[in-house]
Amino acid sequence: MKKLLLGSIFILFVVGLSFAQGIKYTKNDTIKYIVKNDILRFIGGTFWTGAEFPLNNRKSILVNGIATYGSGMGSSKENIGYGAELQYRSYLGKGSFQTNFPIYLASQFMFRRIDSYEQTPNYSIDPMTGKDNSTFSETKSSFNVYYFGVLLGCQVFVNQIFTVDLNFGGGLRLSQVDGEKSFTRYKGISDLDYSGVIPRFGLTIGIIQH
Repeated sequence: MKKLLLGSIFILFVVGLSFAQGIKYTKNDTIKYIVKNDILRFIGGTFWTGAEFPLNNRKSILVNGIATYGSGMGSSKENIGYGAELQYRSYLGKGSFQTNFPIYLASQFMFRRIDSYEQTPNYSIDPMTGKDNSTFSETKSSFNVYYFGVLLGCQVFVNQIFTVDLNFGGGLRLSQVDGEKSFTRYKGISDLDYSGVIPRFGLTIGIIQH
């Protein structure tokens, strides 16, 4: 399985290279990096932030750190964890074309480590008094999450001060619970420990550093 993962990542990297046709990264070439924060991830109880580093006028690398402490909307589980994401971006275009809203294709790889806690009720009623003696016990599961996929996006540069980055795509997520030899099965697509094909979209705000 490790050989399959490495092979898939290599293929995605090559695909990203093949689409790099020479767009000007932005009209201002003094950008050192862009600090970014994916605001949609807060809904899932996750702080997702990092920086994009231009490699030349048409390629860049985005590195994100991931910190999770909380639960998503409608979830009874408390999740604590960390992780990292790497994107290799190729901005599309030909020649020296310049724009403040370049379109890009990105290959990406992500790893997350999650500890998930859930309160389980234990119902009990005293037959003599009828008193409710129910208690709660906490269960914990720990697992690793691997994801690799592709993104198509557009990054809008606003007054060379900040950016708005919109993207969508999809890929394969593989989750493995500690002590299990295989990846998870029969999980819902909204669960962090889901394994299977999954869509991806993001809305990221960036601050430009010159």
